[in-house]
Amino acid sequence: MSQSVVLKGAEVKCYVGGKLYSEVRSIQYTIDYGETEIFGIDSQFAQEIAPGRVQVQGTVSGLQIKMVGGLQAYDLRTKINEILHGPYVSLRLKDRHSDSDLFFLPQMKVTSESVSIAAKGVVTVSFQFKGIIPYNPLDLNG
Repeated sequence: MSQSVVLKGAEVKCYVGGKLYSEVRSIQYTIDYGETEIFGIDSQFAQEIAPGRVQVQGTVSGLQIKMVGGLQAYDLRTKINEILHGPYVSLRLKDRHSDSDLFFLPQMKVTSESVSIAAKGVVTVSFQFKGIIPYNPLDLNG
């Protein structure tokens, strides 16, 4: 009988745009598969559940490091006057020990950014993103 091993956050590496994002403190993402019920005429109960539009969005929180350049250094954001040319970047979560993918989002855009500055505390940066086509481990191995 095999024993389950729980994955811990410290065992996860985050790559943004192919670069290790070591400043990360937490990641939260939601995949909404958009599945909706289909009802028959005059029916109170759904007949089946149909696939819909998949939406991916989330938040990455991290620390601000001096002299690094913030999100622009990771090519997550362009200069404010070049916003129409903002690139898609990837988000990849990997297991630090096995180097296997936990989650891969090949195309995402940063939709907003927030900064928190506390007196006698650390400066934190978090950004929200929306993505296209989320791949989970079996999607990539199959």
